[in-house]
Amino acid sequence: MIRLVLFLALMLPAAVQAGPWPREAGRTFLSLSGERNRADSSYASAYAEYGLTPRTTLGMELGRADQAETSAILWLQRALDDGQGPNRFAMQSGAGVIRRDDLTLPVVQGALSWGRGFDRGWITAQVLAKMTGSAPDPRAPMRPSFAASFLTAERVIKTDVTLGLRPRDGLMVINSLWLEHPQDEEYSARLMSSLVFDVPGPVKVELGMVNPLSGPSEQAVRLGTWLEF
Repeated sequence: MIRLVLFLALMLPAAVQAGPWPREAGRTFLSLSGERNRADSSYASAYAEYGLTPRTTLGMELGRADQAETSAILWLQRALDDGQGPNRFAMQSGAGVIRRDDLTLPVVQGALSWGRGFDRGWITAQVLAKMTGSAPDPRAPMRPSFAASFLTAERVIKTDVTLGLRPRDGLMVINSLWLEHPQDEEYSARLMSSLVFDVPGPVKVELGMVNPLSGPSEQAVRLGTWLEF
């Protein structure tokens, strides 16, 4: 059962949003997840978090879109609150690369997140800004430096708002609103609704649907696995 779920998660692609709660020091969270839409487009991802200290979390994201684009990003998230009270705040910064059209482009990102837990549930919000360095001009006499490649970088702002509920032990109901605004492109909004439930062993399984609200996107099926150790 577990092998089948892991295999399907790699074949059917997506992403997990880091919440503002730091990962417990020495603990690891791993997710393999994905989406496939009606146009048969897909995105596969692997996501991991590791608690470095009580307030600092190290994260990694690997992604592959339709065999055409591969990305790898390493990020660090730091809690901004003292762990007291109902609200949690965190700041994240990261860097990595995207392999696209036989070119390797640098990526940097930063994010601010907020979260609040309540009886049998939680709510989070995150705003993330990402910049992807531009491809070098083949007519230029020399290749641009890492910093110079960001002078004409692709920029995108992403906002995620998530409401999670735990109606009973072993079951979570998650609804996420994903807003994305790439530079010079059409704004898009998607609503993801999923169920996360325990299966025998240490793995949780996520099954859901992603529905487009606006912009160039298609309805998609979501499947993922969560593992914490």
